[in-house]
Amino acid sequence: MDLIFDKKSIKTEFEAQVTAALMIQSNALIPFKLAVRLCGISRQEINRRIARKTFPKPHKLSKRANSVRKAFYLKDLHEWIKSPHMYLQSE
Repeated sequence: MDLIFDKKSIKTEFEAQVTAALMIQSNALIPFKLAVRLCGISRQEINRRIARKTFPKPHKLSKRANSVRKAFYLKDLHEWIKSPHMYLQSE
């Protein structure tokens, strides 16, 4: 029984890794809420770091001037996660 469980666990973990790799390659947009969970810091802290240019800049999901919904490119978040203390926004 444990052998079957381990195979399912390995398959699920592998599928998650493949999905993550494909999302990084395609540079998927990640909503703000998911970015908070991935990075392990609060929305307020993310906003502070954006202001200090030590966190990737979010992108508006609409071309309207008063657009509220924003998302991050996964490649940008991946770069930040690799070295959060050394990250600076590119101009």
